[in-house]
Amino acid sequence: MTEGEKRRILPLAKSVVNLIAAGEIIIAPSNALKELLENAIDAGASQVEIMVKDGGLKLLQITDNGTGINKEDLPVLCERFTTSKLVAFDDLREISTYGFRGEALASISHIARLSVITKTEQDECAWKATYKEGELVGGFDDGIKPVAGKTGTILVVEDMFYNVPSRLRALKGANEEYAKILDVVSNYSIHVENVGFNCQRQGSGGLDVMIRKTANRKDRIRSIYGSNIANNLIPVEIDITKKFNGEFGLNKCRGMISNTSFENKKAIQPIFFINNRLVICEPLKRAISSLYSTYLPKGHKPFIYLSLEIRPQNVDVNVHPTKREVRFLNEDEIIEQIVLSIDQLLSRLDSSREFLTQQVLTNTRKIEDDVEERRKKRSRFTYPETIVKEKTKQVPLSQFRKPYEHELVRTDYNQTTLNNFVKPSQNLQSSQKLSSSVDSTLVENKEENADNGVLNGEAGDDGNTPQQSEVPEDIGSSTILETTIEKKQRKPLTLLSIQSLRQELQERGNRQLTQLFAQHTYVGIADYDKRLCCIQHDVRLYLVDYASLCAELFYHIGLADFAGFGKIEIANTNGIDIKKLIKSEIYENEEFFKIYCKQNNLEHMPDLDELVQTCFVDMQEMWDEYFSVDIDTTDLENPKLRSLPLLVKGYIPSWNKLSLFLFRVISKIDWNDEKACLGGILRQLALFYVPESVSDGDDDDRNELEQRKRKVAESFENLLLPIVKRKFLATDNLVRDVIEIASLPGLYKVFERC
Repeated sequence: MTEGEKRRILPLAKSVVNLIAAGEIIIAPSNALKELLENAIDAGASQVEIMVKDGGLKLLQITDNGTGINKEDLPVLCERFTTSKLVAFDDLREISTYGFRGEALASISHIARLSVITKTEQDECAWKATYKEGELVGGFDDGIKPVAGKTGTILVVEDMFYNVPSRLRALKGANEEYAKILDVVSNYSIHVENVGFNCQRQGSGGLDVMIRKTANRKDRIRSIYGSNIANNLIPVEIDITKKFNGEFGLNKCRGMISNTSFENKKAIQPIFFINNRLVICEPLKRAISSLYSTYLPKGHKPFIYLSLEIRPQNVDVNVHPTKREVRFLNEDEIIEQIVLSIDQLLSRLDSSREFLTQQVLTNTRKIEDDVEERRKKRSRFTYPETIVKEKTKQVPLSQFRKPYEHELVRTDYNQTTLNNFVKPSQNLQSSQKLSSSVDSTLVENKEENADNGVLNGEAGDDGNTPQQSEVPEDIGSSTILETTIEKKQRKPLTLLSIQSLRQELQERGNRQLTQLFAQHTYVGIADYDKRLCCIQHDVRLYLVDYASLCAELFYHIGLADFAGFGKIEIANTNGIDIKKLIKSEIYENEEFFKIYCKQNNLEHMPDLDELVQTCFVDMQEMWDEYFSVDIDTTDLENPKLRSLPLLVKGYIPSWNKLSLFLFRVISKIDWNDEKACLGGILRQLALFYVPESVSDGDDDDRNELEQRKRKVAESFENLLLPIVKRKFLATDNLVRDVIEIASLPGLYKVFERC
């Protein structure tokens, strides 16, 4: 190649152009989140949930309940400069949405693996599509697949910057990137009202940001920054005169700022929104910080949140690739007006500042000079009006007393739990499995304890009960399909029996227990065999029978979601033969046969064919409509079970208890009374969904035993306990299942005596 050929100007390849453009817009995972968050808010979502893994590099998932995306728009969703918010360039002058250029999804698809699940209200199902380098993978016919889903959109971004290793190496650690993501979510949570926000790491036990959609702005700030800041905030709403509005274009300015009594040495980045866009405005930041230096002690930093509405024609929103900056006319005049108004507000509060202690003043001359110097420093902001001195109630010093050690409370869910201190025994004694189908620790509801037998989960006189047998191959866990998360369309509830059951549940509510579960801190599982866990509330440690707790929880969920459950579909296309399963697991078990007949004063077991016909075949429509249980009655002699209700998303019950559940349905339910029938089925479902008991003697395989324990612990901590903490109404049934085993003041008294 000659020298002339080397110097020729050639157009870049399309793939290179797209990568360069993507790199300008998506600098870090937090930039991608900001764009996707804005799209969700523009879609009218009232709840936005964010899931993050490895600081957003491995996974960034945003779920909203907005309007969704039309199926016809999916092929061009990730093409550059495709948007529903602009038509002509002049539309930028009146733009009122968060996103507008149509670059975000296109840029993300060029530097990450992007998939979308979306559903509109008109769609009968959701649609899933995958994108690579701005194009729909598989085309319109093969690339868009129907899936189960709720109205809204789920955007999943995986392996960000997998094809840009230089950018990947330049990023900071996962924790720092996650901190940036939390900053973005926190800022939008404060500004956007009537929208709830949740943000958490994948696999973590709690939410790092949880904002209810009904929370006001002060409560939102309290949830994110704490009570110290929220209690020292004052609202700001600057009165804009018509003359100033007409001349300089500032329509409105409102927000929340810290008062003159606020003491904080940690710098907090000011939160500025201009025309509902999160921006950085250094001139405004410097001006307000300079003003606060005359009011706050040296080294202390204020909290500032301001939302400005400026005439759209005066604002250029398109000056920065990531939209982190904007330019607007009359910047100096607008900033000066804002600072003057804030200074006037702070001056009224300066005469009533609160101090924790009073120092002895010795150098009176120096104090007077300092006061005079402060007055001169802010003389250009003063107003010719009388300052009203406001008297505020003095805060008692006892409020700021450092608590004693025995009053300290463990409240951080990230602290080490009990499971990390318990190491499995190295010498597990293997025991021979007993063949039966009775769950030895099945917890029966307290109202049904009158039966007092093995079927209620209690031992006989000798304390021994048969153990669970192996699950038949046709219902093993490997044969279960993914759960369907789409629930039935809710219909107005007209059943008086269910309304009556709900009313009875409310009447049995225990306020003290409910508060304990809502404010508890999880410690860990203490016994997998007896199904006991430890929780902490205040300075007390409690031992909880989590089997009873879960039984109540699932019963509450059953009542709340009655006739609206999702489905757990069984992969076996032929379903499970109900009669065959009950016969092989229950009727042909001689030990179980004798115990059951003795408890019920029967000479022989009831006719199985008749019971199955009455309880399952004749009630097929009821099972499907109310409980999402699909029973195939093509063969009336041998009905097949095709699905079970989905009570909690992601939670699959132990299939070892399926045969016992079916048998209890045909033997324990009163089918002649509607209330007793529906309530009884819900109780049996709740018992079936209780996590299984895991005994060290149940399994010879040590690895399998530890895997079962880990599965129980993860599902209980990550799926069930968060629901208990948020929504559970504890009833009097659980009083005897929650026992206080230790209290911090009591332990200190013991040590003092020693």
